[in-house]
Amino acid sequence: MIFADRVLGVKPSATFKYDAAAKKPGVINLTIGRPDFDTPQVIKEAAKKALDEGRVHYTPSKGIPELRKAIAEKLEGENNITNLDRDKILVSGGGKQIIYCIIMALAGKGDVVAIPNPAWVSYEAQIKLANAEVEWLTLKPEEGFIPGEDFMNELEETNAKLLILNSPGNPTGAVIPERTIKKIMDVCVERDIFVISDEVYEKIIYEGKHYSPASEYENVITVNAFSKTYSMTGWRLGYCACADRAIIDRIDIVHQQSLSCCTSFAQYGALAAFSDEAKLAAEQMCEELKSRRDYVMKRIGEMDVVCAKPGGAFYVFPYFNGADDLELADELLEKGVGVVPGSAFGSQGRGCVRISYGSANIDLLSQAFDRIIR
Repeated sequence: MIFADRVLGVKPSATFKYDAAAKKPGVINLTIGRPDFDTPQVIKEAAKKALDEGRVHYTPSKGIPELRKAIAEKLEGENNITNLDRDKILVSGGGKQIIYCIIMALAGKGDVVAIPNPAWVSYEAQIKLANAEVEWLTLKPEEGFIPGEDFMNELEETNAKLLILNSPGNPTGAVIPERTIKKIMDVCVERDIFVISDEVYEKIIYEGKHYSPASEYENVITVNAFSKTYSMTGWRLGYCACADRAIIDRIDIVHQQSLSCCTSFAQYGALAAFSDEAKLAAEQMCEELKSRRDYVMKRIGEMDVVCAKPGGAFYVFPYFNGADDLELADELLEKGVGVVPGSAFGSQGRGCVRISYGSANIDLLSQAFDRIIR
């Protein structure tokens, strides 16, 4: 069998690879990017009710109207993104699927898509699957992986068609300050660059507040998901929004021809995510994750590494002073701790490892860091 070039040039997901390796008995798994909390009961009950009511068939490709309306209202009320209605919202199979559909709809051969370096592993892979080119914009561990002078200089010189922003970020947990996002957006407006704003960790911020660039700029597609905020990673529900309906309609073509629509009863369950009960559960989860973050930073302080305190998400991305991160991850796995090597996220991740504290309580984290420090 002769495979397509687009597949031959893309590696399997490093996070899934190391997650699988960390499932051996006795290994504390700090690889996978998910919270270990249950989905709020109110959401599960709403999905069960939808099943009992026979809501098991196809839905409109963009998602059920009630859910899209609720998302538009959420984005206006919480993110200050106006000029939206349900036809400018697209619900798809998780944030990953949404970003894939966006890239496939907007980028192709000869196009350049700029992404931070380091960045979530799937950005690069999806750009390559679209036969587009990747341009990396430098982030530095000593700057807490917040876009600095090098990032801005590279952005001002790029000929990219698209830029992907991710705040809070994966793999670093960095929260980009509002003033910095505005500087980036001003350059993108000047250079006619469209921005994909990946905001799936927006509710997991420990200090400061979240800023959505689409609240003030039109050249933005906002991406979000139910996965992280409500611990619904297995439900596979994400969405995007854009004030330009024509853009959403084009993205929906890719969505229709690949997924058709999201699981019907899962969408009805997601409606309950906008309830007070679900919001309270999300806030409680964030408080617990903050406690874990603080504990992890305390233990990292016992080590000779560079690691700024992350402002959000549930990752730390320590720099081990030039160590071979692939060898380090393999050695840690042998010693009973699963992490993801930083080079999987881009060249600026070399010497780093990504440690996820989303799926391990403080007791497990204590055991893990005892092994790491030894």
